[in-house]
Amino acid sequence: MKPIQRANKVLFFVGMCFPLPALIVMSWLVHQTTGQFRDSFFQVGHTYKVLNLVQQTQFHLLDAETERRGYLLTGGNDYLNSYGRAMAAVRNDIDQLKSLVRARAGQQTNILALQNLITERLGINPDTIAGSKVNVHEALAIALTDEGKNTMEKIGRVLFQMGQEEEYSLNINQQRAEADSISSQITSVVLIGTVVMVLMFIIIILRRLEKLQQVVTICAWTGQVKYEGQWIRLDEYLQRQFGLSVSHGLSKEAAEKMIAEMKGFNRPGGERPPG
Repeated sequence: MKPIQRANKVLFFVGMCFPLPALIVMSWLVHQTTGQFRDSFFQVGHTYKVLNLVQQTQFHLLDAETERRGYLLTGGNDYLNSYGRAMAAVRNDIDQLKSLVRARAGQQTNILALQNLITERLGINPDTIAGSKVNVHEALAIALTDEGKNTMEKIGRVLFQMGQEEEYSLNINQQRAEADSISSQITSVVLIGTVVMVLMFIIIILRRLEKLQQVVTICAWTGQVKYEGQWIRLDEYLQRQFGLSVSHGLSKEAAEKMIAEMKGFNRPGGERPPG
């Protein structure tokens, strides 16, 4: 097999086989980058949800403490009902927080501390209620107000700690999401470049095959080749069509014939040998 034929077959084989692994690699890269970006985006959204829930819990706790103080001072059922609704909302918030941060030991510790404070400081003590109904005066109002303020400060510190941990987590997740986004963009550019290179490679192969499949017209008398409407020598055709450099030599048959003719011319009288 001639070198040019072997090279063309190898080129054709590579051109046909290269797109398949390229597509497999591109699909895998797209899957990986998409999964990473989706996970990072989910983590950012999850952290924002926790932060909003922490703020909501703080508002509900403030409502519960206010309604508790109003009930202890007045004994009104309206305050008691509002207190019950606020505490139910607080319990619902805490259950959601537990579910959202169940994999994080630090936040679980904060939630436990928050529950202890709520049980200890925001519960309604029957003895306090009885005492307040008998003797409600300005000193009791001041004491309850100071107590509520102290309670909310302690609860606020716990909620602030939870918020700080979520802010730190949010910062990390945002940086990771940005890095994944940049990585996804770079991967997309690389994939596009790879596809373009594959297409160019295939086009080159097809053009070379098209050249090989052309019918070449050769003069039966002179051996010249018809190329683009002109009759040119074979070596010039190979140079133009395939970029091949051609060297000239002498075959064994031609050399023997040339030697015989030279010997014939060198005979006395210049006669050629018979035959």
